[in-house]
Amino acid sequence: MSSCPYKMRAPYPIAGLLVFAASLLWLPPLQAQTEDPATGELLESFFRENEQVNEAEAQMFLEFLEKARRRPLDLNRASREDLHNLRLLNELQIANFLHYREQLGPLLTIYELQAIPGWELADIQRVLPFVGLNTGLDDRYGSVWQGLRRGQNELLLRWGRPTPWALRNAEGSPDLLALRFLHTFDRRLRFGLTAEKDPGEAFFRSSNPQGFDFYSAHFYIENAHPALRAAALGDYSVRLGQGLLLQTRFAPGKSAETIAIVRGGPRIAPYSAFGEALFLRGAAAVVRLGPRWEITALASYRRRDANVREVLDSTDLTTAERFFTSLQTAGLHRTPAEIRNKGAIGEWVGGAVLARRWRSGQVALNAVHIQYDAPWQPAPAPYRLYAFRGQRLTSFSVDYNWQRRNWYAFGEIARSQNGGVAALNGLLFSTDSRVTMALLHRYFAPSYQAIYAAPFAETSGANNEHGLYWGADVRFGRKWQINAYADVWRHPWLRFRTNGPSQGHEYLGRVIWTPQRGVSFYGLWAYEVKERNGTQGRETILLEQHRQRFRLHASYRVGAGVELRSRVEWTRLTVRGSQPSRGFLAYQEAVVRPMAGRLSGVGRFVIFDTQDYDARIYAFENDLFAAVSIPGFAGRGSRYFVNLQWRVARWLRLEARYEQTIQRVPSSPSGSIGRFSEWKLQARFRWNDTTEN
Repeated sequence: MSSCPYKMRAPYPIAGLLVFAASLLWLPPLQAQTEDPATGELLESFFRENEQVNEAEAQMFLEFLEKARRRPLDLNRASREDLHNLRLLNELQIANFLHYREQLGPLLTIYELQAIPGWELADIQRVLPFVGLNTGLDDRYGSVWQGLRRGQNELLLRWGRPTPWALRNAEGSPDLLALRFLHTFDRRLRFGLTAEKDPGEAFFRSSNPQGFDFYSAHFYIENAHPALRAAALGDYSVRLGQGLLLQTRFAPGKSAETIAIVRGGPRIAPYSAFGEALFLRGAAAVVRLGPRWEITALASYRRRDANVREVLDSTDLTTAERFFTSLQTAGLHRTPAEIRNKGAIGEWVGGAVLARRWRSGQVALNAVHIQYDAPWQPAPAPYRLYAFRGQRLTSFSVDYNWQRRNWYAFGEIARSQNGGVAALNGLLFSTDSRVTMALLHRYFAPSYQAIYAAPFAETSGANNEHGLYWGADVRFGRKWQINAYADVWRHPWLRFRTNGPSQGHEYLGRVIWTPQRGVSFYGLWAYEVKERNGTQGRETILLEQHRQRFRLHASYRVGAGVELRSRVEWTRLTVRGSQPSRGFLAYQEAVVRPMAGRLSGVGRFVIFDTQDYDARIYAFENDLFAAVSIPGFAGRGSRYFVNLQWRVARWLRLEARYEQTIQRVPSSPSGSIGRFSEWKLQARFRWNDTTEN
C-alpha cells in the first residue's frame, strides 16, 4: 500500500456522527449514577503531553482507586494526603472538609457532606464510591504490628501475548508474565513482592537465569509509634513540595480538571507497580518532632538502565574513561543493545525534609543529593547547553501552603548547585460557592538542574520555562458544570527541535450537562499554539503550530447494570506553509456490571482516521486490574477490545482481555498495516479478606 499522504475520506467521520446521534435515542429516564469523566480525561491528557513517561505512575493511581472501591476511605480518619490521593477534590474542598470535621467532630452520616462549603452534589456523587464512615474502625482498635499476621492477602498472576511478534532479535518469547503478592492491614501496614517479564525478555535462561527480568519488594508502615508517622523499606515513591526537586509519583499536568494544579499527598508511599524506572530503592521515614515539627529522611541505591560509553586508552587498550549519555526509562531488556544498557549505572539518592505545621498551613525545607558511579555526559547539542553534566547534583528548596477561608496559596522555590533557580507559586480561591478559580505562575531558569523534577508545567522537567496559568470551575445548579483554562508560556532558551527561544499559548473549555442521574454529556474544545522548527527555502526558522481538538461524549444507563458510552473527536493541526493535518475518532462502548451477577464485562469498538502521526488522538481504555491502556490512534483503521471478569468465589477472581487493531493506512511512511492483537489473562486470589466485593 502506498505510504504517501492521502486525503481524509468522509465515510468514517459521517459514520461516527451517525453512531453518536443514534446512541442518544437510547436515553431512558433511569435513576443511576454514571462514571465521571475526570479520571479518563486526566489520564488521556497525561499521556498526550508526556508520551515517554512510564505507565506505572498511572497504574498506581488507578490501583489506588480500585482498592478504595473495595475498602472505602474512612472520612472520620482520612488525612489531607488520603483525600488528595483520590484526585477527585481540589485543595479548597479538602481544607473545608478538614475544618468542618475539626470544628464539629466526626461525621454521623454521609449526608453531612452537603453542609460543607464548596461540596456540590456532583462532587459528593463522584467521591461516594471511594469513601464511607467508620470503614476501618474495627482494625484501628488493634496494634499495627498485629498486621504482620492479620489483614488481607492478594496474589495476582498475569499472562499476555501480542501477535504478530515482529522483534526477531529478541532474547526471549513474546509472552508477558507477571506476579504480585500484597499483604495489607487497615492501610497502616503493607508489604509485598512484584515480578515481571515483558514480551521478548528471557525467562530462566540467558541474561535472566534468575527468572523474571524485574523484581521489586516493599515494606511500609504508618503510625507504628506516636513519633513514627511512616516508614518504608525496599521500593518506594516520593513527593517533595510541588515537584521541583523530587517527584516519582503520578503527576498529571493540564487537563479538563482545570483547578487540579496542586502536587500533594504523602511524602513517601510504597511502590508495587510493574514499571521499572520511577521509584527509589532503600529506606525512608517520616518522624514527628512534637506536635508541630516533622522530619523526613530518605536513602536509595539502585542500578539504572543507561546508555554507557567507554573510551579506550590507545597505549594498552584499557578503559581510560567511562561515562553515560542518557538514562533509559522503558524498562525493556529484549535485544542485545537493550540488555547491554540494563543496570549499567549505579545511582545514589539521599534527601531530607524539615517541616513546620500550623493549623492554616506549613513550611518545609527540602534537600536532595544524587550521585552516579560514572559521569553523565549528554551528547553535545546547542539546546543541551545547560543540561546537567557530572556525577553529583545537590539541590535545595523551600515549599509552603497556607489556607484562609476560601483562599489556598502554595508554592516552592528551588536552587540547584550550579546556581540555577526554579520557582512555582499558585493560588486557589472561591469567589462564590459555585465558582472556584486557580492561578499559577512558574519561573524555571534554563540553568536549573533536577533529575526527578515533575512540577505542573507545559514541558517535562523544571527548566527553561516561564509561564502563567489561569483555570476556573463553575457550577450552574446541579445540572451544568463549566471548566476552562488559559495558559501562556515562553522558553528563553533552545529546545529539542526548536532552534531558538520560543513561546506558546493554550486554551481549553469543557461543558458538562447532567440532566438526570445516570445521564451525562460533555463537550470539550482545546486550542494550542506553539513554535517549532520549519523550513523556508534553505533556511530553518521557527513556525507556529496550531492544534485544535473538539470532542463530544455521552454516558448513560440503559438498564440495571448496563451503561453505554459514546464519543466522537476531531483534531486539526496547521503549520504555516503546509496543508492542515486532520484526525477523527469515534467509539461506542458498553459496560455490563449486573448488581447480583458474578460475570461482568466491558467492550468497545473504535474507528479512527488521521492524516499523519502528528494528528493522533488518545483515548483511555478500561484494562485488567493493575494495568493501563491509553493508546494513541494514528493512520486509518479500527480497533476493538473486550474485557471479562468472573467472580468465581470470594477468594478468586478471573479476568480476560482481547484487543485487536486493524491498521488499514499506516501512521507514517515507515509504519505498518495489518491486524495487531493481544491476549491477556489474569487471576487474583484473596484470603483472610474481611471485605466483600
